[in-house]
Amino acid sequence: MNVTSLNPTNSNQAADGQLRAKFDQFVGESMFGQMLKSMRESTGKPAYFHGGRAEEVFQSQLDQLLVSEISEASAEQISDPMFELFTANMNAGQSSAANTSTAEEAQEAIGQLEELQRRNQAQSNETDSAAMSRLDLSI
Repeated sequence: MNVTSLNPTNSNQAADGQLRAKFDQFVGESMFGQMLKSMRESTGKPAYFHGGRAEEVFQSQLDQLLVSEISEASAEQISDPMFELFTANMNAGQSSAANTSTAEEAQEAIGQLEELQRRNQAQSNETDSAAMSRLDLSI
């Protein structure tokens, strides 16, 4: 058994690190995803370089990859102030002696962020399947 695993501050730091990573990922993907979506809706189809129905069907998958890469690269810079407010609100009213409850709350927050990501992914998949059904009907 590892002695450092029994130390509550190490488990809290690990939980905080996981929470920070999930928070950065969620904020980045939410913000950049909406930005790309509105960008795609605001521009028209190009006259010569449009890929037709296939491009429309697979555009969301490309956008998802772009959002993931952009959020890995720069989400931390954007989410710093938000994360500080989030942790301040999470720790408000707690004493410093409640280290285990902080770790449990961090795990709960991670679970909530993962659930929100699953919902966003499900909505994206529904949009993709609707586009695929339109493609099947047009052929």
